[in-house]
Amino acid sequence: MRDKIHHLTIRLGKNPRRALIKMIQGGLLFVFGSLMLMVADRVLKDSFAQEIIAFVGLVLAACGVIWTLVGYLSMSVLRIYHMIQKRDEDDAN
Repeated sequence: MRDKIHHLTIRLGKNPRRALIKMIQGGLLFVFGSLMLMVADRVLKDSFAQEIIAFVGLVLAACGVIWTLVGYLSMSVLRIYHMIQKRDEDDAN
C-alpha cells in the first residue's frame, strides 16, 4: 500500500502542467456548482426540484474544491516531495 501511495505522489508531483490544469478545472467546477446553488435559490420556486438542483450544485462545488486541492497539492507539496526524493536518489549514486 505504501509503495502505491509513493508512486502516486511521485507521478502527481512530476507534471506541474497537469497540476495547474487540475486546479483550473476544479475552480471552474466550483464556480459552476455555486452558480447552480444561486439559481436554485433565487430563480426557482420552492419545490422538490429546487432542492435537488441545490443538492447537485452543492455536490459539484464540493467536488470542485477537492479537485482544486489535489491540483494545488500536486503543484506545491508533492512537487517538493518529488524534488527531495530525486535528490536522495542522486546522493545515493
